[in-house]
Amino acid sequence: MEDDEGYTVLNLRPKRGNSASPSPAGRQGCCYKVCQGFSNKGPALKSDGVTQGTGSGRECNASLEDLFFRLKQSLCDPAQISSAGGSGCKLCPREWLLLRDKCYWLSNETKTWNESCDDCSKKGSQMLVIQDWEQMDYLQPVIPVDHTVWIGLTFNSSQREWTWVDGASVHGELVPGLRQAEKNSCGELRKTRIDLETCNTELKWLCQKAAFLL
Repeated sequence: MEDDEGYTVLNLRPKRGNSASPSPAGRQGCCYKVCQGFSNKGPALKSDGVTQGTGSGRECNASLEDLFFRLKQSLCDPAQISSAGGSGCKLCPREWLLLRDKCYWLSNETKTWNESCDDCSKKGSQMLVIQDWEQMDYLQPVIPVDHTVWIGLTFNSSQREWTWVDGASVHGELVPGLRQAEKNSCGELRKTRIDLETCNTELKWLCQKAAFLL
């Protein structure tokens, strides 16, 4: 079963055996949900209904280890999980594109900059942030050829400065027209060029989030 963001939701319950009957709390079993965390720590593995107590804790840990093993076998490239040092398998939600260590999503509809930013937040992500030309190059597969899209760049008219949605500084060589900005200006991306546009214009938009490392 999948949640609203397209991640897999799996319920693992302890297997029945000849051991003593579990406590009422123990009967709840273990429910693990692979999802995107909303903290600065990035993706997280959240657990619900984990029973208290040493025995049930060990049983849940064993079930979790089995879950990871089966997920790696089903979803990951064997070359990614062959090393003893751990897995380099990275996962994205359904309809998101994996590039390096991040997942990217392009909208089908158009919205204003503020509406686009809110939509990315609801998806547990942020609007696209571009730091340098190298990143611009490897993002080409996700940037539409025939559309201009909103990215996470906005102009603070009171302070007369541009900022990315994550607070990172803006490099002038990426946005040659920074000095021409006026009130209510936001950043748009045209394949290999960042331009300025009135924030109330309706465009497609790009969201990004860290990939889940399995």
